[in-house]
Amino acid sequence: MEYLIKLWKYLPFYINPVALQMGPLSFRWYSIMYLLSILSVFLLYIQHCKKNKLTNKLNNAYDLFIYSFIGIIVGARLGYALFYEFSTFITSPLLLINPFRNGELVGISGLSYHGGAIGLFLALLFYSKKYKLNFFKITNILSLYIPLGYTLGRIGNFLNQELYGRVTTSFLGMYFPADPQKLLRYPSQLIEAVFEGLFIFLLLHTINKYVPTFKKITTPLYCIFYGLIRFLIEFIREPDVFQNLFLNIFTYGQILSMIMIIFGIILIPIYEKHENT
Repeated sequence: MEYLIKLWKYLPFYINPVALQMGPLSFRWYSIMYLLSILSVFLLYIQHCKKNKLTNKLNNAYDLFIYSFIGIIVGARLGYALFYEFSTFITSPLLLINPFRNGELVGISGLSYHGGAIGLFLALLFYSKKYKLNFFKITNILSLYIPLGYTLGRIGNFLNQELYGRVTTSFLGMYFPADPQKLLRYPSQLIEAVFEGLFIFLLLHTINKYVPTFKKITTPLYCIFYGLIRFLIEFIREPDVFQNLFLNIFTYGQILSMIMIIFGIILIPIYEKHENT
């Protein structure tokens, strides 16, 4: 038992964030998991449509994947710049797309979940209008599976040894190589994967199964559940060093999550009205 406890605490030290190195190019587990997360949601969407004989939703499904992918990546990158490092990117906007630093290839890092959500929302709106599909039905189906994709994304954060939690004495604590203080911290990435991912996935499927009248508001419910759980977990997640806490309490992520909860509540009557049109 003592060995297992020690293994858990030092588990990040046994993980190599780089999955494959090819000369100057390195493929990190985080990038792979991010791609898998989007692909998994897309494949589950197709399976759902086939199972429920929603053949019209399968037309142009490849375009749905492309639009969603572009919307998520562009939105996540722009969201990170605007929400988290606005002053840096407003003075040096090329840093958004420049993979080089001091003449070295370091890649592009810094993605925002909330920015990615906005990008996906806009991409789906464009896709639905282009192919004359019901935007509300499509987003309700996708919202059932987005939590699973999110789970993979947060596991990617863990494998990348980033976004770890605040200092703790809890048995859940881990040591992270990237932590300059080398203190025991919450593995907030894994906690988010479980509660913002798997838990919401099971919750939404349970609601869809036993309260079918709520099917038409799956997307608003997802926004509310995610915003609430993310708001709470942010209390154990280490804020970025450049963040100034609002009222010395709330992180940027919590402010965005509160907005997401309000947005979800506003969407409820809209989805109730238009989901069946």
